[in-house]
Amino acid sequence: MSDIISWDKAIGKKVKSSDDKDLGKVESITLDYIQTKEGMVSKTYYFIPKYHLSGYDGDKLWVSLTKDEVKAKFERESAPEPSEWETQEYTERRTNITRQHPDFATNIPAYKPSSLDMVQLSWDKIIGKKVKSRDKKDLGDAESVATEYIEVKEGMMSKKHYYIPKYYIQGFDGDSLYASLTKDEIKDRFERDSPPSPSEPQTPEYQERGGQVESAHTQFVHGVPLMAKEPSTEISVDYSGTTYNIPWDQLIHKHAWTTDKVEIGYVERVGNEFIVVREGISKVHIYYIPKTYIRDYDGSQLWIDAPSGLVRSKFERETEPPLKELRAIATEAPRYRRVEPQTQRKEEETDTVTGETDIDLEQRSTEKNTERA
Repeated sequence: MSDIISWDKAIGKKVKSSDDKDLGKVESITLDYIQTKEGMVSKTYYFIPKYHLSGYDGDKLWVSLTKDEVKAKFERESAPEPSEWETQEYTERRTNITRQHPDFATNIPAYKPSSLDMVQLSWDKIIGKKVKSRDKKDLGDAESVATEYIEVKEGMMSKKHYYIPKYYIQGFDGDSLYASLTKDEIKDRFERDSPPSPSEPQTPEYQERGGQVESAHTQFVHGVPLMAKEPSTEISVDYSGTTYNIPWDQLIHKHAWTTDKVEIGYVERVGNEFIVVREGISKVHIYYIPKTYIRDYDGSQLWIDAPSGLVRSKFERETEPPLKELRAIATEAPRYRRVEPQTQRKEEETDTVTGETDIDLEQRSTEKNTERA
């Protein structure tokens, strides 16, 4: 279980990077950094500034950077001068961390994977990725990345350039980057032939958005958050027989709860017909849960329509199950058993009984597609 520990208790603890690679063990701690040593014969030393630490999971310390980033920035033979890492980026991170954890100077916070440290695409890796607007229109490909914006080029012959401030980049779904503005808004505000000045995008509205983004994604300065590929999809049958929408892109890293009020982890991935929930850090459990078992989403938590014991026995898998198996399990969800009152009269006495109607998922999917067509 995750726990809060003081910095002096971190000596000898193992350290991991955000991409789950070993960085050795903590050898010493100063006011400004931790020193780790990796290897026994061929030794490597890392001097990692404290505010790049994400937390402690009860067994290991976690760093907010990948191993390659740590090696490039902090691998050395002797202690650095504090001024070496006093960049604007690090200053902003220290401010954000202090806001979230006021006692960070004395204690290492509990580490939670939902902090998003392990789920992002670093800014230097977005070059060449497709970029789309909020209304799902193509904006072109990411051409370059600067401190304040990304440059997007659209077209081959008649080229257009958009210089989009970073805080308007919403996420990456594995194929495309998504902006939080419509294409018309981006064309009106950010289409130009040359880069803007650093002060140009710094409007009160943009600064407010920056605060919101940093609060939701503490690692945004290092990379773009991952998002689901389905920005909005409806679940077709509710308990009342109506429909409602689930914003799938918002579910990533939201915590999941069962009907007996047990937290079973956080949403790691969203598929076409299921979600993947990850529980644990040292001992990991992966649950492949059909979307039909989603009971409710209140904007911050997801509720699964099954008790915790059933979730663990029914949905835990080491690898992704076949679609046929998932669909078979999906038909067993409570929402797919619609209750229909049937009145039976027996002489002068009237009794009410209930009958259950099973819904064919494949048939219903075909019907929905036909209706849309």
